[in-house]
Amino acid sequence: MRISRLTVDKLGIKLYDRVSAVLAEVIANAYDADATDVQVRLPFNTWLAPQRGKPVADDYEITVSDDGHGMTREEVNDHYLLVGSDRRGRFGRDTSSTKGRRVMGRKGIGKLAPFGICRTVEVITAGGERDERGYRVSHIKMHLEGMLFDTEDNYFPEVGELDGTFRSQHGTTIRLRDFNRKLVPKGEDLHRQLCARFGIKREDWDVQVTNTRASEAPALPGFAQEAFRLGELKIDLLEDTRVDFDRTPILPDESPSLPVTGWMAFAKDPYKDDVMAGVRIYTRGKIAALTRDFGATAGYTGEWSIRSYLTGELHVEWLDEEEDLIRSDRQDIIWTTDLGQALQSWGIAQVKALAKRGRSAARKRTQEVFEKASDIDARLLREAPDDPHYRHTVKEAFRVLVADSDRESATDKQRVENKFQLAKDIAPHKELLETLHQVSKETESPLDLVLTLFQKARVAEFYALGQVAEERVSVVSRLRQLIKDGTTRERPLQELIEKAPWLLAPEWTPLGMDTKLERVRDAFEAWYFRRTNQMITTSTVKNPDRRPDFVFLNGPRGSIWVVEIKRIDHHLLDEEFTRAHEYLGCLEDFLDETPEFGRLFPLRKLTFIVDHVDRLSRANRELLKVSPHIEQRNWFDLLEQTDQAHQDFLQKVESMRHDPNRANG
Repeated sequence: MRISRLTVDKLGIKLYDRVSAVLAEVIANAYDADATDVQVRLPFNTWLAPQRGKPVADDYEITVSDDGHGMTREEVNDHYLLVGSDRRGRFGRDTSSTKGRRVMGRKGIGKLAPFGICRTVEVITAGGERDERGYRVSHIKMHLEGMLFDTEDNYFPEVGELDGTFRSQHGTTIRLRDFNRKLVPKGEDLHRQLCARFGIKREDWDVQVTNTRASEAPALPGFAQEAFRLGELKIDLLEDTRVDFDRTPILPDESPSLPVTGWMAFAKDPYKDDVMAGVRIYTRGKIAALTRDFGATAGYTGEWSIRSYLTGELHVEWLDEEEDLIRSDRQDIIWTTDLGQALQSWGIAQVKALAKRGRSAARKRTQEVFEKASDIDARLLREAPDDPHYRHTVKEAFRVLVADSDRESATDKQRVENKFQLAKDIAPHKELLETLHQVSKETESPLDLVLTLFQKARVAEFYALGQVAEERVSVVSRLRQLIKDGTTRERPLQELIEKAPWLLAPEWTPLGMDTKLERVRDAFEAWYFRRTNQMITTSTVKNPDRRPDFVFLNGPRGSIWVVEIKRIDHHLLDEEFTRAHEYLGCLEDFLDETPEFGRLFPLRKLTFIVDHVDRLSRANRELLKVSPHIEQRNWFDLLEQTDQAHQDFLQKVESMRHDPNRANG
């Protein structure tokens, strides 16, 4: 076997593309080198390179300096410049040389992480034995352009001007220059991102990050002179939702029992960014994975709250012991192994238990947020100062109506006002209010049954329909903006459809959205259980890691529908066509091999939402024309269809406003 130097591109640029991820790798190396003080200097809230074609305004630099044991010239050559070597195997131990720290590094590729954001990496290090002159310095400069050749020849770094000089102290400095267009976050955001990547609590370990960009902005709150020390990620938690684990065995009756330490809980408020979302899993003090729900299938009590507010910190040391169960980019665990499956099953059980336990706390917090946004107490006091019973019943109705709302929607003044007015209309109807209370205790989302209850009480349905109409018009308007922009990428379209799958087909049930086929199979089983109250064991899905954009089902029609979306103005390519066709084939094989499902869904369909198919081969274009199971729609067609459907809906709402008797006709 021969390894091309182009591997550097795959292990550096392709794995590490965020500044915080790169800094985490360099800081972790300092930790493994027994450093007690690490100084990071970089410009906060700054694009490190200009847009293409624009002049360079500043020549930025990022430096990471530590007081670790450093390296000699021989160690630089034999260890640092050797890519992909298991450091624990080479040194015959998994602890650091002087402080006995359980080292984080193992794969030997973290040193390439800086090339994910820059093209020049400079290493200045002093280590080994001290003589009367001090510690001898080794200084090298590595240039990405000199590495990226399709050759197996050795790469020789440039020797720096400090090489062979002496320093009074041992340690290492890494300098990064010649950047790609990457954004350094604001100080508070960078602080959260770095804190999320480490779970280290030691008195002999201090990391300070300093802003080098000249700024007239005031110092960050709690960060003197726009600097901060790496600490613990602070997340406000909902009361009575935290569950602690103290070396809790996930397999208590087996050996090894696989202990887990840490906690899980509900966050008090929506996440400030992605690093605070979900449960962070650490091993040896460094992030190994971030999971929103351990892959739990849909349909359990409290699911929405879990996916929106679950947070936690777990330390799982056995993920990186004899067997390395962590992906190379340290963004996820290899869940398909026996130990990975054991952790996943345990995690899902904890998540579901927490969902049940935390549901009332999450609802209470949502109610508090909406009450504050609506100023309900003051308004009711002004409107009915002499009627405390009325004020109480309106507030109770309001609490029920908002209990399962998206907490962020409390910032939408019109939506809050709609719910307030609706509560005022419901409050005088004692029977309806009591029924709403009962429903709120028994169902996951009481608003799902509100319209049915309105038919019974014959009040306020117009407010509810108006709110639905308003929300749908807002989504359609957003789709129109994305399409008219003409440059919209895939992700914003995917996110919009995930929130509003009715854009594609209101009568279909979403089974999977950007989900592995293996998870789609799990969703099938859950759907079947809800429909029949019977458990079913299905056959294995071929290519279980494939991820179609959307999979829908329609039980009455007996249809399965795979939808692949592409960015605006995209020209569909043959490989994309073939890949999506294979998704459909995998699902067809699965259905045929699971007769219980196959009989229920004899119709299978694949749709491409894409603007152009002119680059497809003649055979694939012909297949699009003649196959009853494969079709193409462009984005403007979809928008026109959606517009028409919801114009009809809005006209119906308007007619009901003017003629209430038609609502019950």
